[in-house]
Amino acid sequence: MNKQTASLDLFSESTPIFKKFLPTINPISEKSPKINEWDIPHTIKDLSYYVHSHYRYYGKFPSVVAGQILEQYKPPTKKHYVLDNFCGSGTTLVEAKLRGIKSFGLDISWLSVLASNVKVTVLDIQSIKKELSGLITWFEKNKESFSCPEDDFSDKWFEESASRDLLVVQNYLLTLSASKVRDFLIIAFIGIVRRVSKAHNGEVRPHINKKKKQRDVISAFSKKVNDMCNDHQDFQLNVENTKSECILGDNLNLPEKFNDGNCYLAISHPPYLNSFNYAAVFNLEFYWGKVFEEEYTAGSSKLYKTEMKAHPANENITEKYFQHLKDCYQEIFKIQKEGSILAVVIGDCTRNGKLVRVVDRTIQIVESIGYKLSELNYRTTHYGLGKYAYNHRADYHGDDEEKKDGIIIFKK
Repeated sequence: MNKQTASLDLFSESTPIFKKFLPTINPISEKSPKINEWDIPHTIKDLSYYVHSHYRYYGKFPSVVAGQILEQYKPPTKKHYVLDNFCGSGTTLVEAKLRGIKSFGLDISWLSVLASNVKVTVLDIQSIKKELSGLITWFEKNKESFSCPEDDFSDKWFEESASRDLLVVQNYLLTLSASKVRDFLIIAFIGIVRRVSKAHNGEVRPHINKKKKQRDVISAFSKKVNDMCNDHQDFQLNVENTKSECILGDNLNLPEKFNDGNCYLAISHPPYLNSFNYAAVFNLEFYWGKVFEEEYTAGSSKLYKTEMKAHPANENITEKYFQHLKDCYQEIFKIQKEGSILAVVIGDCTRNGKLVRVVDRTIQIVESIGYKLSELNYRTTHYGLGKYAYNHRADYHGDDEEKKDGIIIFKK
């Protein structure tokens, strides 16, 4: 039983949902640095509570990993904040807001930034539903006057009817003035693109699924908006008015605003080596989001194409990957005061059948910058049925050749 949560009644109605699924922590070594095993046996559905399910983000780390780190390392004052320098879809920001902790995120993808900010923004749910009703009415009245886009990309990935209907919804959204409601609807729109395409829904890298049943765009969009509204309403009932914001930017050059000495905790979840590159994974979403790019990027619309490459893990990409880690953690080191914490969530990989010890290499890199290893946690994963998984349950204190998935805690 998790020593930190042993007294927590997981079935109590008074227990917040974001504390019901925290990892079971099993100590392996009490010597410095401490070594623990974090076991997370819960399903993706369990861990997608509240707004975590707004936007499907491939490669997202379990919500409770960020939650457990935040539980262990509380801010010393209200002015202190947590910074996530690979923000993705805002998991850290959501977990911080649920705990009343000020938070910032940084990402080079405008879609990630928008999705993150939508998740943590307080919204008028009735205004969203009213706008949805107007959109559906306009859609039915005007859809026959549109034709599907005529390009090879659209032809490859979308049936003509789906492509036409997506274009109709897109055009309606373009007529709306900038607002929180419009941001919400754009994320809902981008969120159904994969679902109504010819691509597999569950596979990370898009590829055609010849057996996929065609899904109606406007019904998928309507369901998505309503589901998001319900989840957002529940989220808003459980949060304080705490500052949470994701910023478009490069983690190799942190914005000046973070030079305030108040980043007490940095949580970092880089893409796993030899996993995938995000620009390619989200190419369907970027295609339909292109018309909105300029509005949300202020001239930096192609920034996402400069992402840190993680795949394929050939020798060149591997060395550039580790150099990027060193450079971005040096940036974090510059803004943090003595005693601050850096938590890196990262995993080993295999390349050409051989193990690449990413966790160990990351420790060496971060310690060379000036941080001290404080705690090393290995995350167990489970096989099958929608659970976070490798192809087996990992035994992190067994064979040295096992892949390891680490939550590494450093102190400045």
